Amino acid sequence: MFRIGIILLVMSLPQLGFAGEEVVIDLKVALIETTDLAPAQAGATVYIMKSDWATVSDMGEDFAVWLKDYERSKNFIGQQVISLTLEVREPSMLRIGNLLKKKRLTVRYWDNSSKSDKFDHQIFNELNDLSSELQLEAYHLGLKIESNLKSMLK
Repeated sequence: MFRIGIILLVMSLPQLGFAGEEVVIDLKVALIETTDLAPAQAGATVYIMKSDWATVSDMGEDFAVWLKDYERSKNFIGQQVISLTLEVREPSMLRIGNLLKKKRLTVRYWDNSSKSDKFDHQIFNELNDLSSELQLEAYHLGLKIESNLKSMLK
């Protein structure tokens, strides 16, 4: 009886160590949607890299996160409306990994809003290679993607 308890304790130690580590995410975009989803991928990368729960890497990932099905429009009050699908999959080198979770995200924002005090200027500085229009898109999508991934993966 005592021996079984020790074996179970030893087997659970690696799991306890993993609980405090960051989740490693590989953000992926299908080749045909690369141009449309570049701001979403850039924004999500910045937000995830600044988080305390995850990091982004092409190797050794825990999850492959696919950004797909990009749609952009304006709503009836003139806001920019952007939607995309997040697919959390098992990591895989040669194929698309098995689907674990899937969620459709939509952000709405005013595309003429300036970088006022309500925005995190550090995020904008990280996205300075993009046009001001794409910086806003990356900012809003990155925030939405990171927060949804955190809830989906934790």
